[in-house]
Amino acid sequence: MRHHSVISSRIASVGYDNRSRTLEIRFHDKSIYQYHGVPERVFSVFLTVVSKGRFYDGVVKGKYPEKKVA
Repeated sequence: MRHHSVISSRIASVGYDNRSRTLEIRFHDKSIYQYHGVPERVFSVFLTVVSKGRFYDGVVKGKYPEKKVA
C-alpha cells in the first residue's frame, strides 16, 4: 500500500487500497491502524483537509472496523 506523508502533529502518513477499501494510518508513535470499508472519497478528503487529527477523530475513528497492525 502506497503511503502519503502528511503534515500533522499526530499522523505521519496515510495510505489507501482501492480493492479492499482499506485506509491505513501511520502515527508518529510508530503505531499503524487499518480501517476497513472506507470509501475512497474519505481518503481523498483526508489528504486535503488542514487538520488531519481532527478529521481522523471526527470521520474515521470509531466509524469503521479498526485493526492495529503495528
